[in-house]
Amino acid sequence: MMSLIRKAKRFLAQLVLATSIFCTVASPALAEEGASFLSDAACPDTKYFNNLINKFCWSCTLPFNLMGFSSEPPDGANTDAMCYCQDELGVPELGFSVGYWAPEQIIEITTTPWCSPTLGGTMVQDDLTSMGTTGGGKKADRTTMATFHYNYFANPVFKMLSMFMIPECDKDPGIVDLDLLYMSMLDITWYDDMLAMVFNADATAFANPVAQAVCMKDCAVLTATSDPSDQNWFCAGCEGNMYPFTGNVTTDNNPIRTSSLIVTRALASMHRRGLARTTYGEDAMCENVYSPMIPKPMYKVSMAWPVAEVDSLGNQITDSCCHPLGDFWMKWGLGRMAAGGGKDNTFVYNIFRYNDCCVRYY
Repeated sequence: MMSLIRKAKRFLAQLVLATSIFCTVASPALAEEGASFLSDAACPDTKYFNNLINKFCWSCTLPFNLMGFSSEPPDGANTDAMCYCQDELGVPELGFSVGYWAPEQIIEITTTPWCSPTLGGTMVQDDLTSMGTTGGGKKADRTTMATFHYNYFANPVFKMLSMFMIPECDKDPGIVDLDLLYMSMLDITWYDDMLAMVFNADATAFANPVAQAVCMKDCAVLTATSDPSDQNWFCAGCEGNMYPFTGNVTTDNNPIRTSSLIVTRALASMHRRGLARTTYGEDAMCENVYSPMIPKPMYKVSMAWPVAEVDSLGNQITDSCCHPLGDFWMKWGLGRMAAGGGKDNTFVYNIFRYNDCCVRYY
């Protein structure tokens, strides 16, 4: 444990130093290009790396599944003790199964395009075309529209801390540190619902009262059990409609629920494009597999900003400091929005992904 704490402190110090260097080098250049005209509320600095250790949901990495000995594996995960994978020549290699939750991504939600609150409130560009809105106000209701943007980061915390360094369990071997993988501002379909429907034509099959009734049942079951199901892959749980994959959503003056829906849509769109792969289950023991439909049980989410789901001492505020995709926001999101400072239009979520792998005996 002491070794882990020392590694964490050393890693945090290096990360803070790297972030400081980045901000020192990047800030003048960005200011010269006009990025400094924005207020802190438009693109706030979440100081994510300052609280990476003490405000991180470490308990969300549990339970650890070794050879099938786990009381709570997610629905669809591998439960067999033994496994095998084929080598380059197709010869089976026996091994034992390992399954674990790992912090792998960050998704930041904001109404300001090109803003990255995780990187110190930095504006990547000064173009504010398609500025988002929270859809708030005294007259806001379920029909009021809001528009949000997102940035999708790789955040392999275990790799950066040199934890669980098992080659067979490395689902993203080319990613070793924080990396910006996708920005919704570069996706033209993120702004236009009709264009998004053209590229995701299956959404038309679920734009009817029957499908909406199924999603209401999906929300009720998820609220009662906290176990998402892949059966209703077209539902976003209690957050709203999964389709279309755009930043245009209906809101009831509740940015917590709205931002959580954007997280689910972002992950679903990544899977549809093949930019996110399935990393759990028997089919994914040896390599990632393509899944055009999002495997919802594979993910857990923890809010990191504006109000983290852990307190300043790293203790859980609620029964759990993370929650499944689509979970009812009143179970985890009460008191997580504060007025001013961008805390009602900017949100940062840590994404935990379940990984199944087969560790060879030789």
